[in-house]
Amino acid sequence: MTFGAALSRRADELQRLRWVRILLTVLVLAGSAGFFGAIISIRNNWDAAARSIVVAFAGDDAATFGMLLRENGSVVIEDRDFAAPLEVLQTLIDEEGTVQHAQALVMLLLRDDIPSWAPQWLLLETELAWTLMILVMVLGAAVIWTGLAVRVGSLLLVGLVVSIAFWLFGWSRWIGVPLSMALLLSAFLLFIRVLQLALSGGQGWAAVAHTLLSEVSRTRLALGFVVTLLVALPLLPLTMDEEAPIDQFVQAYLIRSLDLSYAMAAIMVLVIACSTVSFDMRDRHIWHIATKPLGRLQYLLGKWIGVVLLGTTIMVVAGTWSYGYVRYLENSAAPRTVADFEEFTALERDVLVARSTRLPTYEELEEGDVRGRIDEILLEDPEFQDYVDADVPLRVYRTLRKRVLDQFDQQRRRIPTVMDRSSPPWVVLHFEGLQRARELGEPVQLGFRLLGGLSDEHERRLVGFAVGEDRSEGVIGAFVPTVPQHLDVPAAAINEDGTLDISLVNLTHVPPGKGNDWMGPVNLEAMAMEGGGMQPFELFWVADELEITYPDGSFGGNFLVALSLVLLKLSILAALGCGLATVLSFPVACLAVFTIYAGASMAPWLASAIPLYGGGPPGDGGVGEAIQDTIQWLVRTVASAMVYVLRAFGELQPVERLVQGRLIGWSQVWAGLTMLLTWGGGAIAVGWLILSRRQLAIYSGE
Repeated sequence: MTFGAALSRRADELQRLRWVRILLTVLVLAGSAGFFGAIISIRNNWDAAARSIVVAFAGDDAATFGMLLRENGSVVIEDRDFAAPLEVLQTLIDEEGTVQHAQALVMLLLRDDIPSWAPQWLLLETELAWTLMILVMVLGAAVIWTGLAVRVGSLLLVGLVVSIAFWLFGWSRWIGVPLSMALLLSAFLLFIRVLQLALSGGQGWAAVAHTLLSEVSRTRLALGFVVTLLVALPLLPLTMDEEAPIDQFVQAYLIRSLDLSYAMAAIMVLVIACSTVSFDMRDRHIWHIATKPLGRLQYLLGKWIGVVLLGTTIMVVAGTWSYGYVRYLENSAAPRTVADFEEFTALERDVLVARSTRLPTYEELEEGDVRGRIDEILLEDPEFQDYVDADVPLRVYRTLRKRVLDQFDQQRRRIPTVMDRSSPPWVVLHFEGLQRARELGEPVQLGFRLLGGLSDEHERRLVGFAVGEDRSEGVIGAFVPTVPQHLDVPAAAINEDGTLDISLVNLTHVPPGKGNDWMGPVNLEAMAMEGGGMQPFELFWVADELEITYPDGSFGGNFLVALSLVLLKLSILAALGCGLATVLSFPVACLAVFTIYAGASMAPWLASAIPLYGGGPPGDGGVGEAIQDTIQWLVRTVASAMVYVLRAFGELQPVERLVQGRLIGWSQVWAGLTMLLTWGGGAIAVGWLILSRRQLAIYSGE
């Protein structure tokens, strides 16, 4: 036995002793209380100074303090001098000395009150320090009393030593990476051990799930996925641009970390789900199970639950890390410049929020009008003259119908210019379902991305907005084609029934003024009809790129819902793998389930591509065209069937909505639960039926 193995064995024997566990527990509790207690004490002193600032700027002399701070960059409050950069102060305090953002001002004035050794993000909220202290105590005690003290301690020691080495070499960006890897791997080991202890001693499906977790923890395949993922997560920030705005950085990290976690967990779940059942049959391990008082449904449920618990553990560890890192980025430093303040405002407004969305309610084209427009095309277009007095083939009719609907859709998302005498240079958009926004009382945001002209990002043109159809008092502002922008609309503009009408006026012929602020009130109709001196162009927008949004939830709650939906998708994949493995060998089951997974992921794209497939001008009506039509019909039928069956899974994209700051509604949660009951329940039921009728063991002895 080597020295290392002997030392590890001796340490493992020591950690089993009761007095050693008690001693380690006392050390963990004392260390946590000492460190976090110091943080809480610093925070209390910081709060005392913050209260003095708040009282000063809320009293009778608030305007005086505000003007002194805005003009001189410093002010004396309770015999203490507070100072900050003038350029930032002038964004937080208006010309009358009124503070616009009290919390940001306090953070700015007290930015140097935090010791260099204390993490700033930990000092921002006393509740966070208390929570982490209790969490460290509980997890530390759990590690000690579950027998993981040696393994976890070794991981943390190695991570700490490597981090110190990076610090000595001056590799500042790498300092926290080794320790973060050690923490993630330790958390995974702890959760697996807790699950094993919870399932130990159980019977039926619990015993099967416990056995699966024990097998997985010993195999290199599962550990390879886990180690790869948990090592890659702390390395992700090193692959990103630190100079990027904080809102874009957070968005990029969220989507990369969560997509990577889901992809790795999905592949691992599929492989293990297919292998655990098929290998039991191939290696005849199921012989021992079939002779026990264990139902085959319990066996299959145990396998499925074990795989789901494994995937859940990985996603919970990875998701908690991603959420914690985002919160760390949010609280790591207070804004010190005007640019920093704008970036953090954009982060809070666009990313770390859960916004409900409402699209305009557009006018729909009646079926009779569609047929009438098709008849007009047949009469006026020489290309279709042969079908005026004859039956129109289905292929031609489908092509014309698509053309009519596309033209109508483009027309209702178009704002003509003042040169177009057939219609005025404005359009009225109607929004519904805004009762909740009216109740909240906060301004709603009209987000838009207008296109037109050459769609040059370096060009500035003018556009006008007004509430309702009264355009005599609206606002004007410059917009940049193809660039997303927004306009705040007061909640009082929403009608009692939750409707809101917005007028968009094409003012591209009027030269825009300097600056990017919205100006008003302006008579938009009069301005639209006046000359401007610039060449106007039509405006239009993509259907889902003009919308009303308003905050309707927290980022933390939205993150939890998104993670829950990801776990539902993993549960469905695990059920499909276990069900198919009851009748297929391991490689064939993997091929089948990965095909289903790929098809489901591609289904939303296929749904948008199918209408564009085929069509075109009519041919000569010969055999070649008939064969082509038949092939296109077959392809369209197969693709449509696949979209119909698999589209719901692919459209469940919680990470995309989370990163965009959009509220993940209950409709998506119910859709995920429905798929779990239908897809997952159906796969388990089919697998149980197959196992019930399949001969699992053949005796060939004498």
